[in-house]
Amino acid sequence: SLWVICGGGRKNHTLMAELTTRTGVKCIDADDVAWRGDYVEAEGFAYFAARHIKNLPLTFPGTTGIDKPATGGTVFLAKSEKD
Repeated sequence: SLWVICGGGRKNHTLMAELTTRTGVKCIDADDVAWRGDYVEAEGFAYFAARHIKNLPLTFPGTTGIDKPATGGTVFLAKSEKD
């Protein structure tokens, strides 16, 4: 098995080593497979936000063990400079 790690944590050598040690799975930086490691994480959060806005579930029993599909998160609107 192989885990491809995205986001800022992938640049932490200790974290990457511990992921490999504790999971028993080889963990590599997304950049090593020509993925955009910083962008993939941001795209994931955007996907979750879009699902939340459409009131679609973000998590499912088969992936997290919860009882039923669940939505999550909160949307906060930025205040304009006029407020």
